[in-house]
Amino acid sequence: MDFQSLHEYVNNFYYGEYGSDEDFVQGLYENGIPFNLPNFVVIDWEATSRYIMYDYFESNGHYFKS
Repeated sequence: MDFQSLHEYVNNFYYGEYGSDEDFVQGLYENGIPFNLPNFVVIDWEATSRYIMYDYFESNGHYFKS
């Protein structure tokens, strides 16, 4: 894999650095939901992250799409 291909791969699959799976999933949803959830909606980020993490992986705090 040449540098350009590697660079494109990382740009397409890298989501950033987070302190936990829960922080990552919360950021993913807050930045990706096209509407504002009402403030009375409470999301269990720990439970949600267990399901979402099947499609992502973490390495030293850095998150990538599988």
